[in-house]
Amino acid sequence: MKKSASRFSAMLALAAAYSFSAWAGPITTVPWNGHDGAVSFTFDDGYNQLGAIGNYLNSNPDVKVTFFITGAMGAGSGNMSDYLNMAKNGHEIGNHSKSHKDMTGGVDLTAETSGWKSSLLQKGAPEVYTFATPFCASNNNVANAISKDHIANRNCAGAKYYGWSSEPEWMNISSNCYTQGGSSTGNAKNNMGSAKSQKAWTVQLNHGVGVNDTYGIATNDMTSIMDEAKKQGLWIAPFGVVAAYYRAHFAIDKATATTTSDGFKVTWTSPHSAMPKSVPLRVNIQNVAGRAVSQKGRVIAPNSDGTYTIDFMAMELNVTGEPPEVKPFKGAIEIPGTIEGENYDTYAYEHANSGSDTTGYRSDDAGIVKAGTGYALGYTTVDDYFEYTLDVKTAGKYKVSVNGATGNAADGSVTVSVGTQKVKVAVVAQGDWNTYSEVDGDAELDLATGKQTLRLTIDNDNLNVDWIKLTSAAVASESSSSSELVTPAESSSSGTDAIATGFRLNVGAGMVKCSVFDMNGNLVKSANVAAGSVGEIWSNVNVGLREGAYVLRYGTEKSVQSIRVRK
Repeated sequence: MKKSASRFSAMLALAAAYSFSAWAGPITTVPWNGHDGAVSFTFDDGYNQLGAIGNYLNSNPDVKVTFFITGAMGAGSGNMSDYLNMAKNGHEIGNHSKSHKDMTGGVDLTAETSGWKSSLLQKGAPEVYTFATPFCASNNNVANAISKDHIANRNCAGAKYYGWSSEPEWMNISSNCYTQGGSSTGNAKNNMGSAKSQKAWTVQLNHGVGVNDTYGIATNDMTSIMDEAKKQGLWIAPFGVVAAYYRAHFAIDKATATTTSDGFKVTWTSPHSAMPKSVPLRVNIQNVAGRAVSQKGRVIAPNSDGTYTIDFMAMELNVTGEPPEVKPFKGAIEIPGTIEGENYDTYAYEHANSGSDTTGYRSDDAGIVKAGTGYALGYTTVDDYFEYTLDVKTAGKYKVSVNGATGNAADGSVTVSVGTQKVKVAVVAQGDWNTYSEVDGDAELDLATGKQTLRLTIDNDNLNVDWIKLTSAAVASESSSSSELVTPAESSSSGTDAIATGFRLNVGAGMVKCSVFDMNGNLVKSANVAAGSVGEIWSNVNVGLREGAYVLRYGTEKSVQSIRVRK
C-alpha cells in the first residue's frame, strides 16, 4: 500500500485525532499469510500418530500441525522426544489438560490448565500457548481458567469458518472431529473447499492415525485430506500459529502512526500476555516507497510483491527517509477530457491487494490490469484510492462518467471527488472483469480553472476502472435535449441514410471513438471508426446489432455527444 507523500502528514494528524476508530492505521495485515484461507490440523492425546504420518509431515514442509498433549496418556505420560523433535521442525505442542477429565466436573482448573502448561515446558516443549478441552466440555469458569495462560481454546462443535474481518470467541474455536461413521473423509475434504470459497479459517480434529477405532482414521485418508488442503491453496499452519496471526491482525491494523523527525513510527500492544515470543506477520505498509522500514534497529527488506514480513511482537515499526516526489504520471490531465485509470499520479494511491497483471507499464504498479489493447485499474479493495492532477481549462459544471467492470454478483460503485465535492458512480456487474460499461454519476462537479486533485475511491471489493470522463454539463445538456429517437423513413435498410440526412453533424473526418448502449444503459459495443458524420459513424458501428433502439455516444475526449437511434 502506498500513499501520496504530500498528504501523509495530514493523514497522520487525522489518525491521531481519531485514534479510537477502527482500521485507521498505516499497516494492514495480509489475510491468512497471503492464502485464500487457512486450515489447522490438530491431533489429540499424543499416541498412534507419528508412526503413521511422520514421514508425510517430514516430506511436506508446507504442512505444519498441532499435537495436543495430555498428562493422562500417550507421550505426555511418558517419552515426549518424538513430539519434541516435531516441534523443532515447526509443528506445535498444545495443552490438552493434565488428567483428560471433563473440566466442568469439579476438577482443579488451575492444575489442568496453567499447571500442565508448566509441566509441558519443563518436559521440553519450546512454547505452549493454546489449549484443547477434553471431550470439548467447557463453561465460563473453564474458559476463564484457560484464558489466563492461553491465547485460544479448541472445542469440537463441528466445522466452522472464521472470516478475516470478524473477531471470534477465542476460547471457543470449533473444529470438525473425525469419527468413523460420523464426519467422513469426504466431508473433511469438502471443508477444505469451503474454507477457500469463504476465505476463512477452519480447524480439523483427529486422534489416532492408522488405527481402527471410533476416532481413528486410515493413514491414506488422513494424508488425502491434507493433500486436498494443499490443492485448495490453503495456509496449512498449526492452530496456535494461525490464532496468533489472526489475533495480531485485529491489533496492528488499528495501530496509528506518529510523526518523527525523519519519517513516522507505529506502535501497538499485544492482545494477550500468552502470545508467542515471535509472530511473523505479512503486511502492507503505506507511504514506504523509497524509504527504510525497521524494527528495533533491524532493517526489513520488502518481499517481491511489495509486502513486508515483520514481527508483531516487536510492538513497533519505524519508517525513515524522504518519500519519493508525488507528481503527475504523464503531466496534468486537461479537463474537459478523459482520465485513464492507470495514469494516477506517481505514488499517489492506496492499494491493499498486492496483485496485478504483469504489464510493465509503470514501476509504481497498483493493480494495473490489461483491458483490451490498453490498461485499467484492478485487484481493488474497498477504500483503495487513486489521485490524479487535473488542469481544468474551462470553469463550470462537469458531468462525470466512469467506464468500469466487475465479475461480482452485484453492482458496485466508486466515488469521484474533488475537494469536498463527491460523485458516486455505479459499476455494473456483467459476469466478468472484461466487460466494461460506461455509467454516469449521480451528481456533477463544479470546477474552477487551474490545477487541482481528483480522487477515485473504490467503494466495493473487486472493481475494475478503465477511465473517468469529465464532460461539460452544458454541452451534455445541449446534446441530450437535441437528441431524438430516429426511425428511418426513407429507407428499408438499417437506417443509416435517414440518420445521415437528419443528423449530418460535422464531427470532422478522421477516427472517432463511439459507444453503443441499449435502452437500459448497458454497453453493447464500442469502437474507433473512420467517419466524418454521424451517419457514417452509425453505419460503421451498427453491423451485427439486433433491430431496436439504442443510444449512440460519439466524439473526442473534449467533445462527446449522445443521440438515440434505431436500427
